[in-house]
Amino acid sequence: MPAVNPEILIWARETAALELEEAAKKLGFKDSTTSAASEKLKLLESGQRDPSRAQLNGMSKVYHQPLLAFYLPNPPIRGDRGEDFRTIPQQTLDRKGNAHLNFLMRDVKAAQNLVRDLLEEEKSEPLPFIGSAAMSSGYYEVAQDIVEELKFDLRLFRDTNNVRDAFSYLRERIEGRGIFVLLKSDLGSHHTAIPVEVFRGFAFADPFAPFIVINRQDTIAAWSFTALYEVAHLWLGSSGVSGKWGEYEIDRFCNQVAGAILLPPDELRIVDINETAGFDESAHEISTFAYERSISPAMVAYNLLLIKKINEEQWRKLNREFQIDRRRNNETKHASQQSQKGGPSYYAVLRHQLGNPLIEIARRHIQSRSLTPTKAAVILGVAPTRVYPLLFPEYA
Repeated sequence: MPAVNPEILIWARETAALELEEAAKKLGFKDSTTSAASEKLKLLESGQRDPSRAQLNGMSKVYHQPLLAFYLPNPPIRGDRGEDFRTIPQQTLDRKGNAHLNFLMRDVKAAQNLVRDLLEEEKSEPLPFIGSAAMSSGYYEVAQDIVEELKFDLRLFRDTNNVRDAFSYLRERIEGRGIFVLLKSDLGSHHTAIPVEVFRGFAFADPFAPFIVINRQDTIAAWSFTALYEVAHLWLGSSGVSGKWGEYEIDRFCNQVAGAILLPPDELRIVDINETAGFDESAHEISTFAYERSISPAMVAYNLLLIKKINEEQWRKLNREFQIDRRRNNETKHASQQSQKGGPSYYAVLRHQLGNPLIEIARRHIQSRSLTPTKAAVILGVAPTRVYPLLFPEYA
């Protein structure tokens, strides 16, 4: 077994946003009469002792790194995962959440690379709309181009039974143009859940296999806006992660594009609210307006700010209130799920989160033997033993 560079151990722990004491505890190190648990881990990280295979296996699990990473000669340089369109406070808000986000982006990027290879093997044509737009064209023109390309019908979107069905309609339009849309918010366990405050969504632009990831912990009403926001990034050929409401020019532009598609500017102006309206009255008016259109109240409030129907102070108060409502609704939903028996199976839920196109390409290439279960597991974000039950319900 090759020697392990102790710098790799430090890199892996710090990448997982774990302090020495916390990591030692998670790895099962125990205090003894002669040394503390953290001191035992420090001996490994300083190179004074070599880690055992069992210890490396434990680090692989706790640090969310493949075992082979620990045998690299030096800590790897972070790959290009695009720009960070979040504000500074959002980036520093949750150190552990940001570490988990980095792992999630790493895993999705690896999946995208494999999917791209499969599509190129199939002689797929590049998607002409990726990187086809520029901010100089104006947000309304880009919005109209997206609507035409997706064949999106706002009337059909609003005529659905609820916000979940509205999102499903939009997702079908997006996926139908070759864009993969995933709903992800953790690394496969609720222990690694990434809050909406850390990321709202991210996109990886690619002419063959563009990927969009939406944080499924957000309200379902917000999924549609996030999806179109990330689609706008793809149209600009831009990859990156977004927070709740960014402050960069490109971030505002993509918000305006999504808003123009789901909420035409002329319609937004009829909202009966102004800078002198009371807080409760404003919150109620915005929530009612949003509900009738299958969109989130936070998205409506932000667009009201953009057209200056409310000021920034009003928007921040309203946004905090809508965040509280979201957390309350998520807690209620979680409690309801815990108390209910039955419901969709683990694999049915996972298929929905991954989306039909990703499931189908993995299934197709597993059947043709051009994809191994190990590589399929990378694409699907599951253990190799779960690939067949996920792709073929008869195995479940």
